[in-house]
Amino acid sequence: MPHVNHVAVIDYSLCRKCPFCVRACPTNAISWDNNRDPVVVVDGGKCLDCTICMTRCPHHAITMQARNEPLPYGVDWTLADPDEVTRVCHAAHMHAEQIICYCRQTKAREVAAAILLGHRTPEQLSVATGIRTGCGVLCITSVLRLLKAAGVEGLKAPGWQWYGTYATIWDLPAEAFEKYPEYFLKEDLQAANELYPKAD
Repeated sequence: MPHVNHVAVIDYSLCRKCPFCVRACPTNAISWDNNRDPVVVVDGGKCLDCTICMTRCPHHAITMQARNEPLPYGVDWTLADPDEVTRVCHAAHMHAEQIICYCRQTKAREVAAAILLGHRTPEQLSVATGIRTGCGVLCITSVLRLLKAAGVEGLKAPGWQWYGTYATIWDLPAEAFEKYPEYFLKEDLQAANELYPKAD
């Protein structure tokens, strides 16, 4: 099982209580503790060593320090119904074996299984599978496509995070295929449907 060896640690002598780390964390590992002035605190059980908080902190108040014990993460995708995992992946135009987060080597089947096992937000999926805890940017579209394929829509991003997606060949309106023949959109769609399963 994959694991991480570091955890975010806040230097309170440098922390100015700005909200950047809280708003940037893809796993919601950093939050306000209003019982302590307030200050920001790190939940070590959710921190997957992405370093996003550290690189976003304008006061250099966060460092990644070695853990006493490695923290494992990941979902055993076989705990979910394999037919449903395949259905969700196909509805999102993905192969179950397809890697959708190259930073963490997370496959579509792991995220689909995590959704079916009850993880219903990108942050919950990040904690469960590690997706979005590398660069924190590129795989949000895949996460949202899988959530939508599983029937989860209308999510609002917390903090300053953005749940935006980029358009795929399957999202283009029919008139675009006719209006722009010089871009070979019909041929691209045909090739995409040969490479990736069509939604049922």
